[in-house]
Amino acid sequence: MQKLSEQGSRTTELKSVLGSLLAASIVTFLLSQRGAGFMLIFFGFICIPWLLQSIYYYISKPAQRKLLTQKTLIWLIALFIIAGIHLVRHHHVRNQAQDIADRIQRYADQHGHYPPGLESIRRPEELNEVSLTRFSYVLPDNEERDAQPAFFYPSTFVAFETENYDFKTRRWEHDSR
Repeated sequence: MQKLSEQGSRTTELKSVLGSLLAASIVTFLLSQRGAGFMLIFFGFICIPWLLQSIYYYISKPAQRKLLTQKTLIWLIALFIIAGIHLVRHHHVRNQAQDIADRIQRYADQHGHYPPGLESIRRPEELNEVSLTRFSYVLPDNEERDAQPAFFYPSTFVAFETENYDFKTRRWEHDSR
């Protein structure tokens, strides 16, 4: 009989965190998408009042401490997963982009002009590789001596923004136009 009551209490505990687990899973799925990282700000606007309320209940209602701790941990884990996905994606794409920018510059140093397209600097094994983003490369229209090509990719964290490579300074610049 005691085993049944223990099993019933575990089921009750699971049911009480199931809503937070489901909501955190949905939020994690939605905010982990490319370009959706900026929505973490809105997530913060919702979570800060909830966290303050949870702290109040944690202090005033000792019987709910275990439940509040579990729910808070679920949301913190979701937040760390979202941030981790965005950081790993940004790091991976930036490394790929830097490698391509270096090859573009190396081609220009060897041939005296920039490559006509990314295909001319790609290695054969890269032709079938899938990338996490689409890189864009555009040669300047004019024939000026100091004309630089444009090399950029969509920001991995914020939609409608780009990361541009400046071949003169050899640095990345964030463009939020």
